[in-house]
Amino acid sequence: MDQESSLTPLAVERLTIILVRPQSPGNIGSVARAMHNMGLCQLTLVAPVLFPHPEARMLACHAEDVLEQARVCDTVHQAVAACHWIVGTSARRRRYRKPPLTPRELAVKLPTLCQQYHVGILFGPEDTGLTAAELNLCHDRVVIPTVPTATSLNLAQAVMVLCYEILLARYQPAMQPGPTLATMADLEAMYDHLREAFAIRGFPDAYSIERILDRLRRIFERTGLERRDVRLIRGIARQLAWALRHPPSPPVS
Repeated sequence: MDQESSLTPLAVERLTIILVRPQSPGNIGSVARAMHNMGLCQLTLVAPVLFPHPEARMLACHAEDVLEQARVCDTVHQAVAACHWIVGTSARRRRYRKPPLTPRELAVKLPTLCQQYHVGILFGPEDTGLTAAELNLCHDRVVIPTVPTATSLNLAQAVMVLCYEILLARYQPAMQPGPTLATMADLEAMYDHLREAFAIRGFPDAYSIERILDRLRRIFERTGLERRDVRLIRGIARQLAWALRHPPSPPVS
């Protein structure tokens, strides 16, 4: 078998570029053009300020089909519900739960991930970027290297950098398919079950519960939970909630 036949192409239909609260219709059009140039087609917009808009169509420049097929959602949770792996982009060199990836490192991971999983790459609004809560949803984070004195990139520029690296890494050696990962909807439902159980007894307030859930997210994100793992944890949470609501009667003396 020659090298070319042993390589696995990127399943572009399982990779979605997600723009969170984009403010400029021109940037939306420029993003669509960048995606089209680099062979990507799945675009989702979360609460865009202006869309559809003539400026977006004008700057798309032969990528009108990407705009026409773009999915528009009201919330980030709605946009990522069907995704198994979420990647957040950030210009801030903050302290992350695990070291952020470079665009090239992410691009190398994607062909294997996209063999069987849906992957979403989040880009925040032009002025503020993604919030801490939105980054907390992400399994991986990407920081585009720049000089320290000029870290801010235009939205369409940032998308182009990642799309270019993805194009370069469209092929990599095939790997055996992994287990079925839980979707974000599965994970959020699991956290809701845990939140409900924790609220019954043992925690002083909602803030304490959210701190514990945040720590659990850090643990679970290290490898990614399978669907069967989520079913098990949800079952434990249901049993815990039942036990807390029905404490054993004290023994009769």
